Amino acid sequence: MRAALLALFAPDAKIRMGHPFQDVAGPQDLWERVYTPLIDAIPDLERRDFIVMAGPRWGQDKSGNWVGLGGNFVGTLSASWLGIPATGRPVFMRYHEYLRIEDGKVVEMEALWDIPQVMYQAGIWPMAPQKGEEWMCPGPMDGAGVMTAPRNATQSNASVQRVWDMLHDLKQGTAETPERGLGGYWHDHANWYGHTGLGTARGHHGIATRIFKQFREGLSDNTRHLHDGVFFGDGALVAFTGWPSGTAVHSGDGFLGLAPTGKRITRRSLDFWRLESGLVRECWVMVDMLDLYRQLGVDVLGCLQGPSTVEAAA
Repeated sequence: MRAALLALFAPDAKIRMGHPFQDVAGPQDLWERVYTPLIDAIPDLERRDFIVMAGPRWGQDKSGNWVGLGGNFVGTLSASWLGIPATGRPVFMRYHEYLRIEDGKVVEMEALWDIPQVMYQAGIWPMAPQKGEEWMCPGPMDGAGVMTAPRNATQSNASVQRVWDMLHDLKQGTAETPERGLGGYWHDHANWYGHTGLGTARGHHGIATRIFKQFREGLSDNTRHLHDGVFFGDGALVAFTGWPSGTAVHSGDGFLGLAPTGKRITRRSLDFWRLESGLVRECWVMVDMLDLYRQLGVDVLGCLQGPSTVEAAA
C-alpha cells in the first residue's frame, strides 16, 4: 500500500483531511501518520467503494479533472485508535475522498472520514445526541455507483446544473421555512445520508425537520461558498467539495445541541447526489464534525478519556 501511494501521488501533492489529521505533507506522511495507525488498529482493514465517479470541474473558466470516491472501511477494531478503545468486534467507517489528477498523478486530495461513527460503535459518545438515524449508509439504490461506462457529458452537465439550482434555492430557506429547496428538486422519498452526529433522514419532512432546521435555527449569516467549490458530474451522480464549503455564526439554539457561542465557524464538506428523473433521490453528506466541535470549543477526541458512553448520552 505504501508503494502504491508513493507511485500514484505526486511527491508534493496537496493533501487535506478532516480533524485531527488536517494538512498532510505528501504521500509518505499520508502513509505514516494517517494510514499506518489505522491499519495497526484494524489489521484486517478492507476498503469497499460504493461510489467511483469522475469528471472535469464544472463551470465557466474552471479546470481540473477529479475523481470522487465514497464507501466504507470495514474490519475488526483490534486495538485502540485515536483514543477509541478496541472492541474486538467488526467496525465500519464511511469515507469520502476527492482526487485531482494531472499527468497520471494525484496532485490534490481532500478526504473526510466518519470517525464519530467508530466512536458510536465502540460505545463511546462524547457528542450531543443526533437527530437523524444512525446506520451504515448503502450505495446508490440503482446499483450504478461505480461508474464504468464512458462519461456522458450532456447528462453529467445537466445533473450538475440541477444540483446547482437546487443549492441556490436551498440557501433561501429559514427556520420558519425549513423545507425550502426540497420541493421541485428532491424526490418525495429522498434519503439524506449524513455524517454521524447528524444522522440520516428520509423524505421532505424528515430532512427539513431533523437536519435543515437545526442549521437554520442555530446559524446566522450562513453562507455557502458554491462559486469557490468544486463541482463535477458523471451521469446521474454529482460531487461537490468545498474547503471550506461555507461559513456561519453560531448564534442560536439547536445546532448540534450546543448553546450558542457567537463564534464564526467554517464548514468542510464532501457531498454526493444521485438524480432520478431530474430529482435528487439520494444524497451522501460528509461534514467534518470533529472540526466543527473544535471551533465551538469542544475537543471531542480529548473527551474520549472521560466516562461518556452511548448509554449515558441517551
